[in-house]
Amino acid sequence: MNGIICEKRIFNDTLITHSHSYAQLVLPLRGTMNIQTQKKNLILDEKHLFFLPIDNMHSFKSQGPNEFLVLDIPNYMFSNEDMNKLEEGVKCNLDEKWRAIRFLILNELNGKNNDAIYKLFHYFIPFIVKKHIPNSVKYIHEHFNENIDLKILANIENYSLAYYSEWFKKNMMLSPVEYIQKLRINRVKELLRDTDLSIMQIACEVGYSHNSSLTRLFKLHENTTPANYRAEIRKMSDLQLKSGNEDLQNLSYLY
Repeated sequence: MNGIICEKRIFNDTLITHSHSYAQLVLPLRGTMNIQTQKKNLILDEKHLFFLPIDNMHSFKSQGPNEFLVLDIPNYMFSNEDMNKLEEGVKCNLDEKWRAIRFLILNELNGKNNDAIYKLFHYFIPFIVKKHIPNSVKYIHEHFNENIDLKILANIENYSLAYYSEWFKKNMMLSPVEYIQKLRINRVKELLRDTDLSIMQIACEVGYSHNSSLTRLFKLHENTTPANYRAEIRKMSDLQLKSGNEDLQNLSYLY
């Protein structure tokens, strides 16, 4: 390939399976498309776009009226580091920023100079390549104080439950359960330090119905109980405050 190929394309309901030695950016204009890779199974609609990496075996089909803006992007335009980050494909929300990018690309479709498309590529590719927080991790941060079903997390990423657990640990260095526990413990430490809530109230705040459950988990991670942690952290705070007051007194003597 000599540069980026950018076209409007219409697909039918025949299931096609193949791979190619170039990447693709698929931006819906209307309709939907079913795309299945080795690790993802998703429906691409008018609210999402999809980046398909190089040499990725995939199947796709579309039913009903449809039209997609597709960019075929040669492999020499990516570094090895970038492609490692993109190897599983990236699904993004077609938000206001991406709609503006799509508009600019559409305006350049009939132009003979590929330079404008090339410049747009270098503008938008960091949005795809940059290490982003996966949607399931965002969900965990928003709901860590609730009972989270791992099936919901796997579905968010379009993965099977077994693969999701493996994928999560590879990317986050912890299992989903361990990651949730870590978020809860960090929140507990904040509440112990900054509030006068009881241990029972704090337990409820982070998703436990019994303070014994919180105490057991906290001791496992911090080697102390919540009550002892609060006492120690406040003792240290009092000492620092006292030391600061003494320093101010000493300074006052100098003046």
